[in-house]
Amino acid sequence: MFLRLLSVFLLIVCLLRVEASPVPESWDQRAGVMPVYPGSGTAVSTNPPTFSWPAGRGGPYQVDIRDSKGRIRTYTPGQNWLLIDGALVPGQYEWRVTDKSGRPGVERWRSFDVQSSALEWPVLSTDILLGRVKTRLHPRSVNPEALREKAKLDGKRANALLGKIDGWTGEALPLEPSVNPALLEPGAGRDAAMMAIQKLVFGEENKVLPEALVWLATRNAMALSDAKRRALNLASWDVNGTTGFRVHDQAGLSVAWTLALAYDWLYQEFNESERGRLNSVIGERLKQIMSNVPFGLDDGRRINAHPYDSHGADALARVSVICSVMAGTSPQFDGCFRNTVSRYLLWPVPWGRDDGGYANGTTYAQWDVSFTHLIVWDLLQQAIGVDLMKTPWVQGYGKFITYFLPPGTPTGMFGDGAEKNWRSVWATQAKAFASFMPSPLADWYARQQFGEDESQLALMLTPPRNWESVPGTIPPGMPNALYLQSIGWVAMHSNLADRGRTSVYFKSSPYGSFNHSHADQNSFVINAQGQPLAIDSGYYDYYNSPHWKGWYKQTRAHNAITFDGGQGQLFDTMAAKGKITQFETTPAYDLVTGDATQAYGGALTRAVRSMVYVRPGTLLVFDSLASATPRSWEWNIHALEAMKETGKRSIEIDRDGERLCVEVLSGPEVGFSQTDQFTFAPSGVYPKQWHGVFRSSARSRDFRMLTLLSVGCEHPAVEVTDKPGTLDVAVAGQHFAFSSTGVEHVQ
Repeated sequence: MFLRLLSVFLLIVCLLRVEASPVPESWDQRAGVMPVYPGSGTAVSTNPPTFSWPAGRGGPYQVDIRDSKGRIRTYTPGQNWLLIDGALVPGQYEWRVTDKSGRPGVERWRSFDVQSSALEWPVLSTDILLGRVKTRLHPRSVNPEALREKAKLDGKRANALLGKIDGWTGEALPLEPSVNPALLEPGAGRDAAMMAIQKLVFGEENKVLPEALVWLATRNAMALSDAKRRALNLASWDVNGTTGFRVHDQAGLSVAWTLALAYDWLYQEFNESERGRLNSVIGERLKQIMSNVPFGLDDGRRINAHPYDSHGADALARVSVICSVMAGTSPQFDGCFRNTVSRYLLWPVPWGRDDGGYANGTTYAQWDVSFTHLIVWDLLQQAIGVDLMKTPWVQGYGKFITYFLPPGTPTGMFGDGAEKNWRSVWATQAKAFASFMPSPLADWYARQQFGEDESQLALMLTPPRNWESVPGTIPPGMPNALYLQSIGWVAMHSNLADRGRTSVYFKSSPYGSFNHSHADQNSFVINAQGQPLAIDSGYYDYYNSPHWKGWYKQTRAHNAITFDGGQGQLFDTMAAKGKITQFETTPAYDLVTGDATQAYGGALTRAVRSMVYVRPGTLLVFDSLASATPRSWEWNIHALEAMKETGKRSIEIDRDGERLCVEVLSGPEVGFSQTDQFTFAPSGVYPKQWHGVFRSSARSRDFRMLTLLSVGCEHPAVEVTDKPGTLDVAVAGQHFAFSSTGVEHVQ
């Protein structure tokens, strides 16, 4: 994964300052803190539901749950979340929470609905789970018999892994990194040092753990010998050195994770002295992870207060496993179990809700889910008997990757790293997901992916699948569009099953521009025939770089609206919210409307964009914006090639023979310009990109513009009629009426 550098510590400091401030009477609008869940009117997906609220006042809290007959159950959790024992009778309920002052009415009653279709998913108390895991022998987190059976059924993969291990055994053990990034000036040099440490440590993790699994599966002595020597070498590194959590949180977490799993999986193969050494080192490293240092979990308090800390979310996941496999060896690990495992079960992935969305972008989704969460879910199921893979978010995630990373896509989608093609990671993720959670859609999706990494833990832990016998056809009746409400993303495809499809993506997200998300509400991306046409521009050189701050995350880097020389939406905050106000999908067309007014931080009084996609390749984009101050308005479009001006109000994008024509049909006078320069260049050498702008010739308080985008430059006939309050458009046999609030299909 890419690193967040020391400068991100400033963000944590800011968040901690927020935590110390009074919590407003209405918690629902707080950004970056634990959300109120269930929100009023929520139909909960699990029974019993989970409960959470911001942690600003501090516990203990009183939670009251009232049923439809007025009967009240009362709980007094010490933290700002609650898991209750036992399913609720389906029906209507209300709940409220008050702080330790006990002031009645501080928080209003909120209603929620438990439907009979809700997944019954009771989670036992932390003490029961801890007692259960402490009775298990090592290995606790894997089933060696299942691994051996899988190796027998999949000899080809096992032989490929043995071939890799044969090469690893001849390598000299790596030395502990000597360059301390904390002593370097912030910038590219420090980032390079951090990346070098990460590459080294992750490389060792990706050797020790596959080797340990191969030993359990095949009893191959070479795999055992190399896993042990590498694990003991990692254990010899200075806990307070360059791989310590205080210096490099991801490296420190990786070492602790690798050693804990090696301890569990190879327990019988280490002698008593080696086990004692590993236990001590894991404990020392865990102290830093659980402490109140930058990126530390602070015994769970930090992730309770700020669940959207992306490194913290991964740390919580991995520490839940570390403390499960180490529980019972010391009070430290038992305490860690109590502070992490139930909290992880409450809300494993904070970037979406039940529909499976991942607001932090497809690149971070693939890294976090493939390399951490999928693995953690399987290990925890083995260790404590709780199956997170049954939960709605996990089930929905399969649709998220299918629609937003469809087979043959040239790039990822939205957020940091989305411009890259991660074909091998996509294939690994698809095969692992479909192996853990087979379904007709997941199986089809996995069959369309190629080049997976056989040595990735997520694949090694899966049940065996004979992919040649898995049907390679998409399930009948699958819609070609998907709207994920929890993250505000929409995917619209000409034909999901066709690798040469046209794909149109739209975003207006409640997660704003926070963390790895960008200030790109109401923006779109267009791909066709495996080529990126209208792109999200910029490059993920490193987190918090000048390019990242000055271009990559900014609204002007996206196919969105700016004003007055590139001014756009709020930077790096959940306050830069958008929302999808309308979505409709049919076999012939899809339509979507997003409202990004809030994202502009008060600079605009209206920022609404409606898009209509008429299959296979016609798009209408209607923008309606307003400001109390006259503005010069800018309609941004980005491409990998220089754009050709085909008229005063039209351009053409050509990428390896795949074309997109853009024409302004209605609106103010505009002029077009383009450049291949960034306001802040990325660190490193990258291919050029072109940034086009249709800019209004006169300043105005109101901006209304209709644009036609034609994939393949088919130039369909369009009739536009300007009526009071609406703009009526007939195109490709369809008729639509656009207004400042949305779009309507006219029969």
